Amino acid sequence: MNSPPSSTASPRRRPRFGLSVKLYAAIAGAVALILAASVVAWISFVELGHLQRRITREHIPSITDSLRLAQQSALIAATAPALVSAPNELERRRLMSAVRAHQDVIVALIDDLEKQSASATDPGNPRQLITGIRQASGELATALDRLDQSVGRQLALRAELAERRDRAVELHRRLIEKLTPLLDDATMYLVTGYRQLDDAVPVAPDMRLSDAALLDYAAVAQLGAEGNLIGGLLAEASNVPDANLLPPLRERFQAAADRFRTALGVVTGNDAEVLRVIADGLIGLGEGSNGIFAPREALLVELQTAEGLTSQAREIAARLTGDVDRLVAGVGDRTAQAVTASNRAIDIGSTLLLLLNGLSILGALLIGWGYVARQVTAPVVRITDAAAAFEEQRFDPESLASVRKRTDELGELARTFTRMAGEVQTRTQTLDRLVAERTSALESVANRLAKYLSPQIYNSIFSSKGEAGGKLARKNLTIFFSDIAGFTDISDGMEPERLSFFINTYLSEMSKIAIEHGGTIDKFIGDAILVFFGDPETEGDRNDALRCARMALRMRDRMLELDKTWHENGISKPLRARMGMTTGYCTVGNFGSEHRIEYTVLGSAVNLAARLETRAEAGTILIADSTWLLIKDAVDATPMGEITPKGFARPVGCYRLNGLTAAGVGDAVTLAGRHVSVNVPHRGHIPEAIEELRRMQEDLARRLPEA
Repeated sequence: MNSPPSSTASPRRRPRFGLSVKLYAAIAGAVALILAASVVAWISFVELGHLQRRITREHIPSITDSLRLAQQSALIAATAPALVSAPNELERRRLMSAVRAHQDVIVALIDDLEKQSASATDPGNPRQLITGIRQASGELATALDRLDQSVGRQLALRAELAERRDRAVELHRRLIEKLTPLLDDATMYLVTGYRQLDDAVPVAPDMRLSDAALLDYAAVAQLGAEGNLIGGLLAEASNVPDANLLPPLRERFQAAADRFRTALGVVTGNDAEVLRVIADGLIGLGEGSNGIFAPREALLVELQTAEGLTSQAREIAARLTGDVDRLVAGVGDRTAQAVTASNRAIDIGSTLLLLLNGLSILGALLIGWGYVARQVTAPVVRITDAAAAFEEQRFDPESLASVRKRTDELGELARTFTRMAGEVQTRTQTLDRLVAERTSALESVANRLAKYLSPQIYNSIFSSKGEAGGKLARKNLTIFFSDIAGFTDISDGMEPERLSFFINTYLSEMSKIAIEHGGTIDKFIGDAILVFFGDPETEGDRNDALRCARMALRMRDRMLELDKTWHENGISKPLRARMGMTTGYCTVGNFGSEHRIEYTVLGSAVNLAARLETRAEAGTILIADSTWLLIKDAVDATPMGEITPKGFARPVGCYRLNGLTAAGVGDAVTLAGRHVSVNVPHRGHIPEAIEELRRMQEDLARRLPEA
């Protein structure tokens, strides 16, 4: 390991030509190339500026005025159709106001173009062309004024015609309203003979079908037909598109009016007078100067006049547009010449600028590759790669040998990094060795600790759950107590080695059975065993009690199976266990002091299980009625009456557990052969049992005597 530098070492002297000086030199070279290109660009821009100012002072105003003139001419030309279609007087005035405003703009633009043509350095616009534009503009304004007057007369005629048409519609409606009831009453009288609905008897057929009655009915019917014809002819006359169609309509109207008056003379009574007044008003709208025919004819004449003026305005606008187009073309030619000269200057300047830019880029690449990349970037990359390799614990000090020879800051950084990496690698190796030793020691302690704890408690402590039962809780648990009957007398006369073998074998077998059935082993008290079900894991009160019952029966049977083993080891007297079970609420969790704690259960149910165990005969299992009620459908039990255990105020019913019924066996599997028996408490444990049998087979195969 490299020793750290002394605190009294003299400070390192900064290199004369350090990394900063080298970078500044590279940047200065690139900037010099850029300045050379900028000077050429400045010269080109000055020449281009002269040409652009000429275009701006002389050509752009002419172009702008010419385009505006073309725009205003197009607007005036487009106004004629809009003026003809004006829906009202207000819109007509607005359109003419816009036309006059466009005309004023055109006059001002023509004045400006004349001034520009007179002061231009190159040939300006032809004076004859500008004069022609002025003359065409004036003619167009005159045509539009006449068109405006015609449109004004059309609007007046349309208003007058609309008013008379509305009157005709109203009079026709009133006429039909009067005629319809008369026709309905006449029809009812002819068909039924009743004039009113409340008539007592109908009129006889010979009287209601008389010549006079039929004549009256025909007159009323003709009034309705002729009235509808008159209204239809007036409506058609108000919308007829051609003046030549009006005389035939007027003749048909007059004939219908004569027939209506003739039929009206037949009708008598009050209704006849009302009908006559309405008919006179309706017929009057088709006769004379106050009718519909006269204004419609005048309107059609004005429409023809407006159409002629529109065509005239369109021809003048076309001539004006052509003159303006020629004016714009002339200005465009002059501008194109100036633009050509400007483009030539741009091409020359851009070529020189491109050439210098290429030289600048080439010079920058040479500086970057030949100087910066080799003198600055490459050493930095080597140091970066070395840092990445150091992070992955594969750093080789020789990878920075060439960089450490430099005399600038990068060389100093490489030397410092190499020293630091060596120290860190040495310390890392030492730390890894210490961690490995400590991990091995902790694993050994954990493996030894597993033998002192129930598997559930051990797994909970060494899993993500943290400390098992860190909080006290009240839970409904099934408690199991067992011990060996007469064990004190047997152990007093037994050698320590044999006693150790016996007790260890017994507790190992019983513990294995408890673990297989999911019980939590609380503690061993000599030959006594305390097991509970329902914490830390539970399958429900009934299943917990049933698992405990299966465990107790399996322990009882296993005691019988161990007789042969104990007999072979000098224990001739058969040993039997006494067992007690009960179910009730207990407090479960960690109990103890700050120096030592124990995960256990407390409560009356624990005491009751201990009392039942002492009352049980050798080789029997006593269960409290609280447990029996949960599993009575799954076990075979004999009632043993009630007992009053010590410390309990009330008697407790108890039962002797004999075995399991078919419902209690459930998914348990028991197989027995001549030398081997298998007892699997649940079908879900069959894969584990198969694995255990495989390991046992391999162990027995190794013990076979060699042939």
